[in-house]
Amino acid sequence: MTLSDRIIAGLRTMLLIQEQVTRLEASQLHFQDALRGKTEDHERRLTRLETIIEIAKPEGAILRIAPARPADDPG
Repeated sequence: MTLSDRIIAGLRTMLLIQEQVTRLEASQLHFQDALRGKTEDHERRLTRLETIIEIAKPEGAILRIAPARPADDPG
């Protein structure tokens, strides 16, 4: 194998590797977008579940920004 054949084979290999890297980057970006969407969806669901649990408490929903009532205050 001559030097020029080795150089051409090396360039072909480099081009094939570059194509694979480009495809992997594209699929990684797609996976990242899909994962971000699922994470945001779970975040919204968790917020809804927390709200439902808060409303279902025996004492009802308590605003988190409301001042705390003393223990002897009936309502």
